[in-house]
Order: sequence, then C-alpha cells, then structure tokens
Amino acid sequence: MIRAGIIGMGVGEKHLQAINGYRNCKVVSILEKNKKKISSLKKKYKNINFFTNEKLFFSKNNLNLISIASYDEFHFNQIIQSLRKNCHVIVEKPVCLTEKELKKINKILKLSPKIYFTSNLVLRKNDLFNQIKKKINNKDVYHIEASYLWGRKEKIFQWRSKTKNYSLTLGATIHILDLVCWLLNSKPISVVTKTNKKITKNTKFKKFSFASYIFTFPGNIVVNLKADAVCVHPHYHSLKIFEKNKTFISDLSGQLVIKKKIGKDNFKIVNTNYKYPDKKNRGNFIREFLDSILDNKPSYPSKKDIFNLMSACFSADLSARYGKEIKIKYFND
Repeated sequence: MIRAGIIGMGVGEKHLQAINGYRNCKVVSILEKNKKKISSLKKKYKNINFFTNEKLFFSKNNLNLISIASYDEFHFNQIIQSLRKNCHVIVEKPVCLTEKELKKINKILKLSPKIYFTSNLVLRKNDLFNQIKKKINNKDVYHIEASYLWGRKEKIFQWRSKTKNYSLTLGATIHILDLVCWLLNSKPISVVTKTNKKITKNTKFKKFSFASYIFTFPGNIVVNLKADAVCVHPHYHSLKIFEKNKTFISDLSGQLVIKKKIGKDNFKIVNTNYKYPDKKNRGNFIREFLDSILDNKPSYPSKKDIFNLMSACFSADLSARYGKEIKIKYFND
C-alpha cells in the first residue's frame, strides 16, 4: 500500500485528489504552513493528519511516498529529507535551484535504486502532443519553435520575487524544453540565451522576465524557445514543428494543424479537435507514476531524463549570465 504525504496545498491539492483512493493509495498526512488554509481543508478531507511543522511531518509519519508542491526554494531540502526516509518522491518542477543541489540529489538516488522519483513534466501526457509525437518524422525535422506564454504577470511579484535563485528557465521554459526533448527523443548539445527585464525593470522582481533561447540538437535541428512571464496573453504553450514536407502547428485555437504540400502551391490542411490545455494532465501523470511503483515497472520520464533536462536548463541560465553559447554538460550520462 502507498501511504502518501503532501507538502504544500496550493497545487498540492491536485496531487491529493490524484493520489487519494487511487488503487491501493491513501494520503495520510499533509504539511501546510498556512493555518487558515488548514481549517478549510479539514472540512473537505477527513481522516488526514495535518501539520504546520516540517520536522514533525517527517518524524511522526510512516510514509512511503511524499509529493512536494511547495515553493521552489524548499524543494531541495524536502527531497533530501524524503529520500532519507526511503520515500518515493513526486516534486513539482523544478527539482531544485542549483547544480550543486542537483548533484547531491542524484548521488543519493544512485545509492537508492529502488526509490522512484519524478517531477511533473505534464505536457508529455496531453493528447494533442501525443498525437503530434505519433505523426512527426524526426529524420525530416529541421526546426522547432515553442513558447511558454505565461500570462500571469502578477504572480512573479509574489514569492518568486523573494526567491534568491529563482529562474524563469527552471520555472517555465523547462516545460517546453522537456516537450521538445520528448518529441525528438533527444537532448540538446548547446544553447544561446538572450533575456531582458524591460517590463519589470523598476519592480521588486529583479530577475529576467523574458527569455529567448536557441538550442541546437543532434542532426543540426535548431530549436527556438521563448518564455514570457509578463505577456498580455492567455496562459499557453504554443508549438510549431517544421519538416521537409509538413508543418505542425498548435496555437491558441487548441487544434493541431497539419499542412502537407501536395503540389507546387497547394496545401492540405487538417484540423483535429484535441483539447488543449487539458487540466487532467497532472492527475494522469501522477497516477501513471503510482502505477509504476505498484506494478514494479520503470517510470517515465526516467530519472536520467529529468536530470538531463535540469542540466540543460542550468546551461541556458549560464548562457544568459555570460552572454555566450554554452555547450551543455550532462553529469548524469
């Protein structure tokens, strides 16, 4: 049986709903430091122990899975404590905020091969992107464009503005970079990052709020990614994939548009009505991870995929800092 604990009850409530009662799974404890929120949650969720003290949460529970949905800066220490308790781990992205932290987590996981570990790279679970993955021909792909249009400017002035090592790359770009890596079954070789703070220059948010990246993938595939935290735009992940004779476009219509050249100036346009965004993604992602634990089978994305993705993100931020192309080093290879 999986006895789960949840840390953080913002998006963590989605974790609870996905885990509790699924197959042989039960949420038995919750760590939430907001006492007013706990009062409300106790009315909705019975027979669950609530904690405001992190030390007590880890010491008083007989858990074998911990799902971490706290603020980014707390992920590292909470992961370490979970692993030391021999618990499987689900963590909201990013895994952590520095390469040093990532290496320490990786070291512990290598010593604990039976521990399952994942981070919520949920775009892989969307029906639209799965249809694209089935239809693209990686050998013919030469260019990809993808954007994370956040459209939630007010949120960067909350806890994100107070987080020492907060990164737009780790907080937003990571999703579309993972999507591209998954679609191509590959990982980038190098990256060039350009950023600006034009919209947030005179605000309390001191990090860059817009970034444009050029990733080079094997086969000389050029991938342009953008992350925009301050745009006046609905929250959305847009995608264009260019092949020799086809172009795949996922735009605000929420549709997959496939254009196939069938003559000198003729194109066939096919619209498919897959729902995007799909709010079931996170729940499906978590339940598939639970299936892997319960059925003793490999989980996807793999630990290696997750750590390689984090390495690529750190390299992208390094490029922004030094203003030059960075060759990506994957310490987990």
